[in-house]
Amino acid sequence: MDQKATQEAVYSPEARASERDQLEADMEAFLKKGGEVKSVELGERADPPKKPENNYGRGSI
Repeated sequence: MDQKATQEAVYSPEARASERDQLEADMEAFLKKGGEVKSVELGERADPPKKPENNYGRGSI
């Protein structure tokens, strides 16, 4: 199978539908086990940006 045919098979509506069904089943299983889906504010990060470090010339020779 050439690359274009492979891409068409991966991105076909049937392939996407099966992935969507699998994702939905996984989500339902997660929620049944007590999992929770949280809404996150736009731009919120788990790890805040760090101040840049100047490490120039600190390495051993």
